[in-house]
This record gives sequence, structure tokens and C-alpha cells, in this order.
Amino acid sequence: MRRRGFTLIELLVVIAIIAILSAILFPVFSKAREKARQITCTSNMRQVGLAVRMYLQDWDERYPPASYWKTRLQPYMKSVDLFKCPSRPQLPWYYGHGYNIGYAGIYPPVYGFIELTSLLPGGIPNPNAPGRSDASITSPSSKIFAPEWDRCNAGPPVGPVGLFHGGATSYWAVCRVHNGGSNVLFADGHVKFMRPEQYHSNTDHIDANGIPVDENGNPIGPDAVVEEQIWRTYWDTNY
Repeated sequence: MRRRGFTLIELLVVIAIIAILSAILFPVFSKAREKARQITCTSNMRQVGLAVRMYLQDWDERYPPASYWKTRLQPYMKSVDLFKCPSRPQLPWYYGHGYNIGYAGIYPPVYGFIELTSLLPGGIPNPNAPGRSDASITSPSSKIFAPEWDRCNAGPPVGPVGLFHGGATSYWAVCRVHNGGSNVLFADGHVKFMRPEQYHSNTDHIDANGIPVDENGNPIGPDAVVEEQIWRTYWDTNY
């Protein structure tokens, strides 16, 4: 008895089914892989949080200045690779997180983790200013110490647009590294996955000039910023 093979139509049907299943499953697998990277990143950032606590013990309970803040934490880290996110392996260890420096260009000023006694034009804190005392931080479990960020220093969504301190500071360089959001390290050492619109704005990223834009590359409007009482809860260590 002669064995019957597949007809062309049957083969096309099988190929179509495989294509449909691939279209459905590949995004699922991609999100699962990214979730695994996010968990690793969370673990790494918790180690950074522990390093901050050890730094405080050695430096009279004061946070580090913003200038080279990761380098200052380095002696308390097992490896500088703990500063790296597996979703962005191309970045060197000293990039990828933004230290909350606050902003003094509005009233009341927004206190971060460095003193506002030394200011640059426009109310931007000097990164060489001394760190604030741990005792001065209000509600540390809700205060952002360092989110995943596309510049070294970060701040509230009321700071000026553009790049400062030689490109090291941006108030708008939010990240969406892990499935539309990123990890955020808080002052008490815990790490939480959050979307920028929860604590900052609907900014998707900044362009080459430090201008905040949406996912289509269009400058964001003032309605993209979260309400002041919300962002102050996260960014203002006096609030």
C-alpha cells in the first residue's frame, strides 16, 4: 500500500498554524526572559542598598556626595558588576542609575540626598555638596534614592530640561528597561519595579539634548507630569 504524503494545501495550513503560534508565544517568552533579568537586576540593586547602609555607618550617618557616588560605594561592594543590569550589558558599571540630588529652583525646594547649600545656576545642586544625614530623611521607605536612569544624577519632574554637569545630570532621563518600567532603589534599601508614570511622568526617554519625549519622539507636555503631591512623596526627602 502506497503511503500518502502531505498536499501543498496541508503544508501551507501547518506553516500558517506554526506562524500564528510563534506570533503568540514569542512575546510571552520575551517577557518571561525580561522578567528573569528584572529579578537579577532587583537583587543587584538590593546589594547597592546594603552598600549605602554600610557607607552611612562609616561616614557619620551621611550619604555620599553625588560626584562619583558609585565609586564611593565601590569599597562596600563584592563586585562592581552588581551595579550592572543584565538587560543593559553594554553599559559600564558607573552608568545606569541616577542619584536623587533634589532641586532648589522651585519653592519649597525639593531635597534629595545631598545638601542644597551649594547651588549652580538655575537651582541645580552642586554634585560636590556634602550628603545629607540619614536622620534628616523623612519616610525613607517611600523616598527614591536611585532609580534605573539614563544619567548619573536624577531628580523630580520639575527640574529644567537638558543635560547638566557635563551630561551627568538629567531630571528627565527615566528608563523603561524591564517591560515598560524599571527598578527603583529606596532609602531604606528595598527595591521596587515601577513605571515612570507612577513616580515621575509619562516621559519615554530623553533625546540627545536631554529633552523629554514620548514613545514617538515628540516633546512631552506639562500634563505628562504626575501630580506634585505624588512626585514629592517619592523625590522630596523633606516631604
